[in-house]
Amino acid sequence: MTLIFEEKWDRTIADKDRKRIQEIYEENSIQEGKLQFVPIRVAFNHRNELLASVCILNGMGDWKLDDRLLSYFENNRLVATERFTHKLTVPSHSAVPWTFIFPPETMIRQASLKNWSIS
Repeated sequence: MTLIFEEKWDRTIADKDRKRIQEIYEENSIQEGKLQFVPIRVAFNHRNELLASVCILNGMGDWKLDDRLLSYFENNRLVATERFTHKLTVPSHSAVPWTFIFPPETMIRQASLKNWSIS
């Protein structure tokens, strides 16, 4: 099991954030046959886009983000849905940190940025 930083992340991530992601990786084991999105941080940017950073834990075969419909939930209630077309691949039995960006038009209700998940 390996923690992998995508090339752009690896070049630009702050040491403090790298350490936090490493801690999250060490605290959450990859489970055989499961794909998990472990929350790291959530915020709005200056364009009012919702930025949801997670550590993707892949206990299955290679997982590709390309053309994947994902949703952001708070308290198990749908807040936003977006189709992601990035060419990210999370190799089998590895973990990759990633930020999903949900534009304002994808949100069906205002986000509180609490008790959230991605699926």
